[in-house]
Amino acid sequence: MVGRRAASGWVRAWRALLEPSGLLLAAVLVLAPAAMVQPMFDPDFWWHLRVGLEILATGIPQHNFYTYTAFGHVFIIQEWGTEALFGVLYPHVGMLPVLLLFGALSWVGLLLGLRRAHRPGGSRAALAVGGALWILASLQIWGPRSQMFTFAFAAVLLVLLDHHRRRGGRLVFLSVPLVALWGNLHGGFLFGLGVFAVVLLAWTAAGLFGGDAPALQGSRLPWPAWRAGVAAFVLAALAAMVNPNGVAVYRYPLELLTSHIAQKVLQEWQSPDFHQHAMWPFLILIVTALLVAGAARRTALHDWLLAGAGLVLALDAVRNIPLFGLLVVPLWVDGAAALLGTVRRRAGSRTTAPGAPTRPAAARRARAAIAGVVVVACAAVSAARIVEAWRSPQNSPTSSVYAEPVARLLCHGPTANVFTPYGAAGWLLFQLDHRQPAGRTCATDRVFIFGEVNVMGARNLARYLVVASGGPGAARILAATHSTVVWQGRTSPLVARLARDRRWRCIFADHRDVVFAAAATAGRWPTDGSQRAACPA
Repeated sequence: MVGRRAASGWVRAWRALLEPSGLLLAAVLVLAPAAMVQPMFDPDFWWHLRVGLEILATGIPQHNFYTYTAFGHVFIIQEWGTEALFGVLYPHVGMLPVLLLFGALSWVGLLLGLRRAHRPGGSRAALAVGGALWILASLQIWGPRSQMFTFAFAAVLLVLLDHHRRRGGRLVFLSVPLVALWGNLHGGFLFGLGVFAVVLLAWTAAGLFGGDAPALQGSRLPWPAWRAGVAAFVLAALAAMVNPNGVAVYRYPLELLTSHIAQKVLQEWQSPDFHQHAMWPFLILIVTALLVAGAARRTALHDWLLAGAGLVLALDAVRNIPLFGLLVVPLWVDGAAALLGTVRRRAGSRTTAPGAPTRPAAARRARAAIAGVVVVACAAVSAARIVEAWRSPQNSPTSSVYAEPVARLLCHGPTANVFTPYGAAGWLLFQLDHRQPAGRTCATDRVFIFGEVNVMGARNLARYLVVASGGPGAARILAATHSTVVWQGRTSPLVARLARDRRWRCIFADHRDVVFAAAATAGRWPTDGSQRAACPA
């Protein structure tokens, strides 16, 4: 029986592929990896990798020893599972498996999100266009980042909740181990619990208020199933604490979300700027969702609430755009399919009656050949894009994309407290790590700050911004924190200030970077005149 159902499903999928709308949907799904598999553009990867190597070597660090400004501060390593995974994959098999893993997580989340949006008799064309808009709107976010665990796991959670609403049973309790795993991989487990809470709220409201509105009927479920959902939610919230950090696992994301300076400064936490062309697909997704919402008659109450919550999150921070797509696509597809059906009816289109003659065999073969060519061509485009992402110089910490000459200088010089560009600190920590070949003989340098802003606290981030801006208090902060080396890009305002300060000496400069050492230690650095020739006057 199972084999017969599977065969029937494959036949239906093949027949759908021969239709233009089905072929369009297949093309979107096959092309999606071309957008989702990105090179390692996230500079935070390198410090996550450094922490992962530390975890594998000595266990999970409890205190920060990477910075000199917050040395010994309690270190809540919330993403320890992801970091340990990096530590296993990258040193042994390179960057490609990392890129493919996060591309696969993104693709699975997309597939499950579209599966949720698809309804019997629904429009595959609307599904394809909605999926394409979702992919394009999220182009700035896709890539090898730990938040893709949250994207994929949120999609799995929504599928479990949909199944529970339709059929009840105990499958909803799979959310408990899901959240337990999630809490060890990424702080976005709080988003998952928030989604669960919104769905429970909708189920409760639909049960309390009568009426035959489709939105209420779509969120109504029997009392025993509601109780099971509440129990699963409570257990899932407790399961998140099955973590080396215990209850502190909740503190980490909450502190980041409530840190005004972090939200103000970190790029991915900024609100979208619709003056940028890259944000236009997101704007189109929002506008079209608002336009088709009035025609959405089959969307359940919980999907309405989730779409609204997703919009608020995405307008607050660009990193939430893929999650907005996941939450809004059922509403978008429902409304777009209804409008498309209205247009077809008004145009007098007719569907083929069940008893109508089938297409000639030659026409079916021609359609099959066209479908095959389109799918193979899309797969070739995705494969070529994946190879391009794999070969990107951003994947190698010693490529010209990174300041390798600076790392060599700092490696062979005296132990230093280094004020670095914000995004480069994690890369430098990895380069100087004694567990990888290039760093075995390096000095044990520490940095002013790195990407884990919660470890350093808002005060340190504020001080970093003052120094990086070259403001009046920059020299005082550098002295108070016992900074002995400053590395900045040539265009940094701090470079111009230190070039005029007798307490600092330029010891290295090239077309991109400038390194200063405290005057008292400048003579100990192994540099020559050629390395100082480009120093600013």
